[in-house]
Amino acid sequence: MNKQLTELASFIKAGDQLNLKVSKKSSYWHLDHSCKVLHAISEALTTSQPKDYQPKYSLPKLMIMTTGFIPRGKGRAPKQTLPTGDLSTEALYSNLEKIKEAIKDLNDLSKNNNFKHPVFGYLNLKDAIKFMGIHTQHHLKIMRAIVSNNS
Repeated sequence: MNKQLTELASFIKAGDQLNLKVSKKSSYWHLDHSCKVLHAISEALTTSQPKDYQPKYSLPKLMIMTTGFIPRGKGRAPKQTLPTGDLSTEALYSNLEKIKEAIKDLNDLSKNNNFKHPVFGYLNLKDAIKFMGIHTQHHLKIMRAIVSNNS
């Protein structure tokens, strides 16, 4: 996860870029969305009650968690993870610092601390951390494509 956060920071330095052949959203939008998702999942894991964990079978969950691949343009982000307002470099750096602090102690939580994904249902600590990496990687790929196609 730290390697991914370092790469996210590198996209701030590259400046906000848009390439409609890759995405309707800019690189800063993808970066801010990634931060919001990481923060929301970290917060949910930290405040959840292990007794509330209710695993369930989900084909999309099985496919994405097994392959580590999220198809582009298929999912819809929950409203609270959509970027709004300030996408300045200062705000993005601040968000990344908050994420680093939020994820620092996740591995100290109970294995059944959980996060309820809108499609997958409940993810325990291990699966939620794995999903955080998969989701971040998905948006890093998009940002890489935006930046490389603008070079």
